[in-house]
Amino acid sequence: MKESVVSKGFIDLQINGYAGIDFTDPETSVDEVLKVADILADQGTVGFLATITTSPREEIEHCVDTLSKAINKQGNDRHILGIHLEGPYISSEYGYRGIHPERSISLPDLTWFQQLQKISDNNIRIVTIAPELEGALEFIQAVSPDVITSVGHTNCPFTIINQAVNAGLSLATHVGNGCKQNIDRHNNPIVNIIGCSEIGLCFIPDGFHLPEAFIRMIINCRPIEKLYVISDAVKYAGLPANVYEMHDGTQISLAEDGKLTLLSDPNILAGSTSNMIKCMNNLAALNVFTESELFRIGYFNQIALLNLDPNVYYLDKTRLVFDSFSKQFINIV
Repeated sequence: MKESVVSKGFIDLQINGYAGIDFTDPETSVDEVLKVADILADQGTVGFLATITTSPREEIEHCVDTLSKAINKQGNDRHILGIHLEGPYISSEYGYRGIHPERSISLPDLTWFQQLQKISDNNIRIVTIAPELEGALEFIQAVSPDVITSVGHTNCPFTIINQAVNAGLSLATHVGNGCKQNIDRHNNPIVNIIGCSEIGLCFIPDGFHLPEAFIRMIINCRPIEKLYVISDAVKYAGLPANVYEMHDGTQISLAEDGKLTLLSDPNILAGSTSNMIKCMNNLAALNVFTESELFRIGYFNQIALLNLDPNVYYLDKTRLVFDSFSKQFINIV
């Protein structure tokens, strides 16, 4: 019998921006943030965490304030579920820092983070952190479990990752990415993260960030409740192929096929131009999950992680349906 799953859409734990709008740009307005929420909702992403990446402190504070005002301005359809702070507490090593500007990376600062959380009206839900940094373990212990701490952009040894889990770390940001292109085959942060079974894994099945074999590996090494599909979409999602310049001057190349990289180094990915429905359809095409399992890793696991009321976000009116013949989600809006 064909499964029947009722869902309004997907929830994305990492949206950096969309359609030319960047959540880490201090020039972005409250109304532009809400515009992204409306666009994504029409495309099947019913809820998301607006993500701010590494920037100077004053810019982060300004962007957090803007996002908080957008969250509070929402009406009944509250698509923006909170803020994901991806940096500045990450590795400064080339390759591990990705496109994050080295000059703005810093050590964990609990006092400043508490001020930032106050600015956000307690809307910061996830913080990405490199556990090997000085003060990181103390930071993780201090903010957990009220704030989810997620390992990412790290060159962390296995022993320290285990210590971080004991301190409260529970998630991995875009596992398999935020890493050097060439690493030791055994002693590397990807193996160290996957080898720590307590950590839930966020991953990007957009067709560029991870090969099929890697996706199948992480599926096989975690129970389904510890898997979370994310898009990692950035402002260039929905824009034509071109060379673009970020607000900090970094040049980005968007190819015709949707691959987004540093112009200076095509081995460094610069985020994703996919949305959740594209990522979920790529995953569905692998034919390893049932319909209900797909909705679980694209929606229900996120509901549980963020401790949301399923009666608010799990609605009878569907926005997406799953075609069992094509193995694809179809947006019926």
